Amino acid sequence: MPGLLPARRFPPMAASTWRNAVNQGYLLKAVVFAAAFSFTASSSGLAHAETWTMSVPELSRIEVGDDGAPVVVDRSGTKHRLRLVDGKIVLQQMPSVIKTKAPQGALTDSVVAVGKDGLKAWLDQPTERYGHDVLGDAIEAAALTVEYSGGVRQTLRLDDDAVFEDRIPWFVDMDGDGDQEIILVKAYLDAGAALVLIELGDRQNLLMIVAEAPAIGTPNRWLNPAGVGDIDGDGQPEALVVITPHIGGTLTAYEWQGDTLVVDHEFYGFSNHAIGSRELGLSLVVDLNGDGIAKVVVLDANRDNMTIMSFAGVSPKTLKRIKPSGRITHRVVVHDLDGDTKPEITFAISDHEVVIWQPGL
Repeated sequence: MPGLLPARRFPPMAASTWRNAVNQGYLLKAVVFAAAFSFTASSSGLAHAETWTMSVPELSRIEVGDDGAPVVVDRSGTKHRLRLVDGKIVLQQMPSVIKTKAPQGALTDSVVAVGKDGLKAWLDQPTERYGHDVLGDAIEAAALTVEYSGGVRQTLRLDDDAVFEDRIPWFVDMDGDGDQEIILVKAYLDAGAALVLIELGDRQNLLMIVAEAPAIGTPNRWLNPAGVGDIDGDGQPEALVVITPHIGGTLTAYEWQGDTLVVDHEFYGFSNHAIGSRELGLSLVVDLNGDGIAKVVVLDANRDNMTIMSFAGVSPKTLKRIKPSGRITHRVVVHDLDGDTKPEITFAISDHEVVIWQPGL
């Protein structure tokens, strides 16, 4: 891809001191857990970053609660809200809720996204016409359905030359006007994936793809969205994706210009997905320090370093980085867990260890 900035290599972050080592049991109800490990990083630029970890042997996944906080889900389906209290990890069992059934005809692993004003969206009309298997099977979606308040639905069906190779419709505001759009990954059978922007219309106006980025150009090449935000402070939101996250991914920012999503920034050497996994949430676009400029929380190409990237200024730069003890596999959530107005970053690694990171921005 032309115009790429060169990859930058960083030495692994070393923990100079480990403290508060405490062996704890697993998922005791409403019990405060002392952090299994907590350390202060000593690498250049990482002073004051603090991390807590806890082993959760039965960890199934991490979700986001209604309040935006991370929720640890075990293999039985029991959910536990995660917080920090007095510098210690708290896991509190949540009441059981009846799981909402997927709408009839929906893609089996599609997530029903909820937007403003009661809007819902999901992927449906399963098809095997692509067969890439990047998300764990060869079944993708041929359509997107949006449900408006009152139950009225509209469906956008793709032609036979493409599928939606995705699980989650993203409600976004790509032009900053307060109205919602949706971004999705559209994969062409002969040209691979492209990011598309869909206007929601209303009960009278049809759903429509109004802008599209160029496809990767090769079949069975994919991209994974990271989020939307103004990452360079120019007042224009950008949509961030990692192009080919399994083979040396490029973190790419698009702006909406007419009927095209135009590349605004690129930086090589990242990932936000493990091939074959259903987990798409290994990156985020979020303002971490309240300066009005979004940062990108994303993994390096090997998925063993968590990185905070800034695109403000002349060129992209790494603000903070952490190397946990295993490969990062579970959803990344950003939320203020201890009420100090500084958000923490929560994720989990391959040996079922939950990590909470306060990067100290």
